[in-house]
Amino acid sequence: MTIGEDAHSEEDCLLLQEHTKRTRLPFGQLAILLYLRFCESTATYSLFPFINEFLTLLAGGDGKKVAYYASTMEVTRQAMSFITVLYWSRVSDYIGRKPIIILGTAALAFSSLFTGLSTTFWALVASRCLFTALNNNSGAIKSAIGEMTDATNRADAFALLHAPWAMGSSIGPLIGGYFAGPNARFPTLFGGKLWKEFPYLLPCVASFTITFPGLLAVITSFRETLSRSSNTPTQDNHPVAIRSILTRRVTLTICNYVGLVSCHMAYTSLQPLFLAMPISIGGLGFQPLQIGYILSIYGFVDSLLQTFLLAPIIRRFGLGNVFKGAVFAFVPIFLLFPLMNIYARDWFIYADPRSQVIMWALLILQLALLPVAEFGYGCMYIYITTSAPNNRSLGSINGLSQTAVALSRLIGPAVATSLLGLSLEKSWLNGYAVGSQHNKMLCTGILRECVRRANQKWLNLDMWKAAHTRPPQIRVCSASDSSVLDHVLGESHLLPSLA
Repeated sequence: MTIGEDAHSEEDCLLLQEHTKRTRLPFGQLAILLYLRFCESTATYSLFPFINEFLTLLAGGDGKKVAYYASTMEVTRQAMSFITVLYWSRVSDYIGRKPIIILGTAALAFSSLFTGLSTTFWALVASRCLFTALNNNSGAIKSAIGEMTDATNRADAFALLHAPWAMGSSIGPLIGGYFAGPNARFPTLFGGKLWKEFPYLLPCVASFTITFPGLLAVITSFRETLSRSSNTPTQDNHPVAIRSILTRRVTLTICNYVGLVSCHMAYTSLQPLFLAMPISIGGLGFQPLQIGYILSIYGFVDSLLQTFLLAPIIRRFGLGNVFKGAVFAFVPIFLLFPLMNIYARDWFIYADPRSQVIMWALLILQLALLPVAEFGYGCMYIYITTSAPNNRSLGSINGLSQTAVALSRLIGPAVATSLLGLSLEKSWLNGYAVGSQHNKMLCTGILRECVRRANQKWLNLDMWKAAHTRPPQIRVCSASDSSVLDHVLGESHLLPSLA
């Protein structure tokens, strides 16, 4: 069965899986891909503890240049990803997923090593761009998982993708923070000239050491998932042109994915600023150690929830309902920012312990809602996979979605943080304009969805009335016909039995 054919029954299979035997997951092949996700996350987050210090060193101690260096490096990295991601995704439809994954993993390993050996700013930028220009593991891994699964076990497979990333995001900062500057921390072991000249080489070597076994595992043990026929190419085994891929289904899927990522990126860019900002200007005034504990505990709990709850919830409530719930969750998430600060101010000014308890309760509520919002990622991975017309166009669709997401990552965080700065500087809505704007956009989308569902309900009612007012010679539908008609109308719970 091809991906395109699989799309027609995906929702049905997810809803009926309680009564359907699920295909066993290929855990051996899947474990290799999950380990690569862990490697990428670890290498990415291992830079966070020392990157500001590294840039300060490369800037010659000029703190004013650090922000410029950081923004230049990040924009350049994301621009390289935006330029190349579709190309590598498209190539994977022709030569297979395995070569692209090998290239991306090798780029990740050697980029980490070259980062530690950088002695100038542009050398650092080049080493980081090596990774984003040649690594399309995110899209290739999703394509491979889509091809090694079917509608009965796809939700279980995609639910596992988040856990290794969350583990890497917790372990990476520990590696970066512990091994940075080893000549000062461990002078007995690392007192040589090499470690003084390259103070951030050791954490980068650690990332390389973690990634290299993954590269060997892909080369020696991973099997190609893209089926290629030696016969004359047909519609089912030949890549489809980009223009033909952009159907209404694919376009809507990509737009929803970009919307989800934009909301999530806005939150992730605001959250550390909000937690660290003084209470007097709209934050919570937490210390770095407190923030680290909060984020680490959340990352661990979130990985468990995504791994064990996503697939059962999708099977219980359906793919579409889970995704809508994920998007709706962002409304209270953004609303809780100003509410937490209100109670934090009350606690700070009047020393009211009840306000402190409420502030922490609201923070826990916000962090509890965030996994619900992140359930949307698993839903979108399934939607993207099933929107492909055939298996050999799945890479292109993942590439298109990653290209659109890369653009949103270039724009989204910058807009969110800039709006936060302006709202604080100009006192727009007492500094809460950023949350207000995001909720305005989200509520507009929710209102449009409610109107669409209301119109669909009236359409279903009219069709039901028409079915009951037909002339007597028309055959009355049987119970089996009723279930088919209900499925076509898409709202079976709104229709009474026609039997």
